[in-house]
Amino acid sequence: MAAAGLVSVALARLLTGGAGIDEGKLSLELATAVQNMFSFFGGVTEHAGTDARSELFMFGISLLAALAASLTGYTLKGPVRLIVLFQISLLLLVLSGLLCFFLPISLKPAMLVLSAVFGTGAGWFLKLLEERRRRRETQLIELKLREKELLESRMTLVKQDETERRLLAADLHDQVLNDLKALKTKIDKFAKSGDSELPGEILKAMDSSMVEIRNIMDALSPVVLEHFGLASAAEECLERGGQRSGYAIDFSNKADSRALKSLSQVEQQLLYRLIQESITNTCKHSKAKRVSISIAGESSHLLIRIKDDGTGLSAESLANSRGLRYMRLRAGLIGAAVAWISPDPETGKGTLVEIRHPLAPVQA
Repeated sequence: MAAAGLVSVALARLLTGGAGIDEGKLSLELATAVQNMFSFFGGVTEHAGTDARSELFMFGISLLAALAASLTGYTLKGPVRLIVLFQISLLLLVLSGLLCFFLPISLKPAMLVLSAVFGTGAGWFLKLLEERRRRRETQLIELKLREKELLESRMTLVKQDETERRLLAADLHDQVLNDLKALKTKIDKFAKSGDSELPGEILKAMDSSMVEIRNIMDALSPVVLEHFGLASAAEECLERGGQRSGYAIDFSNKADSRALKSLSQVEQQLLYRLIQESITNTCKHSKAKRVSISIAGESSHLLIRIKDDGTGLSAESLANSRGLRYMRLRAGLIGAAVAWISPDPETGKGTLVEIRHPLAPVQA
């Protein structure tokens, strides 16, 4: 602040000297005007010209004015800063007249006012630099936090993917591999005995293994999603869940087809995974008798709602469930948001899952 005051005084002195202002005459006129206002004090004081004492005295007063104005510019904002600057300038002019009235030296009123102006500007500039520095520091901290969160999210998803691979390996081992072992046993038995009933059993076992393999393939990479899009894949996922768990289903799609087609392959896959995980949770835990999926466009968002009339989710599950946390992480990868509401406000029971995903503007 002191440096700002010194620079302000130097600039004010250079400008008043370069502008050709006769500050001695201006000072004398100002003092004479003040003395005339207080004529009962006597006649006009004789004022000296510019000398070393006058310059030193002027420098001290200008420096104090510049420091006060710098502090004003640094602490105040907006119109208040300008109002206070005007008040300081007016006060300095009055002070110049009073000092010239009592002291036989020639002050420089213009330099005082310019010191105040430049001091205020210097204070405002220092404030601006300080605010920018703080913004940069805040942005840097936020960037580091986001980077840390992103790294943690990636590690979490990697762990989840590893878990899913293990589950897939377990499914292949426990179901498909066992079916193939049983099939091999029947084929060996048929080769040795020639039992006429065994071919039918073998074909049935082959069909069952093919269905299991197809289900695993669809879980990994849904064919319907690739060829027919998100809405059809969501409906098929709902139907398969109903076949597995025996609940009635409702499906509606009111979203603009162009908006759905504008979704990238990654967006469709992750949105489908969110729907799939919601249906899986419903089949495992809810004991629902009816489950519905609705897809609709809402202003600039795609809204997917999965509702059931089951047992609902406890507050502890909503807060601590690892599966729900994984769903949030997957949604965050594409800028989507997932919310679980239990019980459903409309029915007072079950669970409502809302998935909101921002949509790009659709060209007419």
